[in-house]
Amino acid sequence: MNKLILYIVGVMLLLSSCQSNKERKIEQYLHTFINQYPACTLQDIYKGCFQDVFGPAHILSSREAAKNYILRELSMATQLQGPVYEPCGWQGNFYRVNLSVIKNGKLTVDELVDALMDSAENIDTTLTPKFIDDWHATQSVVKRVIPDLQGFSRDSLFLDSLLNQKHYVVHHSDAFNEHYQPHYRIIRKDVFEEKILPKLRE
Repeated sequence: MNKLILYIVGVMLLLSSCQSNKERKIEQYLHTFINQYPACTLQDIYKGCFQDVFGPAHILSSREAAKNYILRELSMATQLQGPVYEPCGWQGNFYRVNLSVIKNGKLTVDELVDALMDSAENIDTTLTPKFIDDWHATQSVVKRVIPDLQGFSRDSLFLDSLLNQKHYVVHHSDAFNEHYQPHYRIIRKDVFEEKILPKLRE
């Protein structure tokens, strides 16, 4: 009996430690994100979370279409502000790479498109209970560390409804688009570190 109790206590402590570690990672990410984007909403935080799990797979139809869309976006963008790259979410599976890397000559359009296509391979785009649980954990931390986040209740209801319908894709909020005019592509961490980061350091 004593061994069983010790085992149960050990499991509980392990689970508590894992949960605390997850919450620390979420909190660290949120502080960085809010400092960079003070006008963001819960919807924008959520967008990073789903990008960090599902990557760019949901937006790609073909290499040609991906390239043409980047060229069109570059021709229309009045400015390319924000970090050159940043993690999509607290797990760090994918990075957002600013299209400024093309404007400043660090990457060609084709190099970015190649990395984008590589990043979309073998991604399971099925909505899973784990993703929903991770999002709820993130939302709880948001509520605790950013209690006055604009539109929190409204966005929370919208996102819960979205997930209940087995959907997960959203756009950036109007506030985010107005303040930051984001122009980036999502690149998987290993592809980013192998094909993009070395060029950014040249």
